[in-house]
Amino acid sequence: MGGKRKFGAIILASVIVISGVFLYLQKEPYSTELVLNSLWENYEVQSTQIGVTDPVITIDVYDKNDISEVEKFLKANLSKDDLKKYEIEVFSRWS
Repeated sequence: MGGKRKFGAIILASVIVISGVFLYLQKEPYSTELVLNSLWENYEVQSTQIGVTDPVITIDVYDKNDISEVEKFLKANLSKDDLKKYEIEVFSRWS
């Protein structure tokens, strides 16, 4: 009986490890740049910039009516660390 338990434990541990690796590999990588790049696909954005010396993310949109939507998008998709680290400025130079 002891051999069957050891074999079952090894199989169970293997399944757990393989499942964990599979889930880890399936998860999309996160970066601040990827979130900002996705803005271009969802909104009419003129420019995006991440400050190097000053911790500011600036987004220039074509339509001022998109400002609140872009802010919501960033709050939903940026990490909590990014939201603490960066000040977010969304504006429209043209309207």
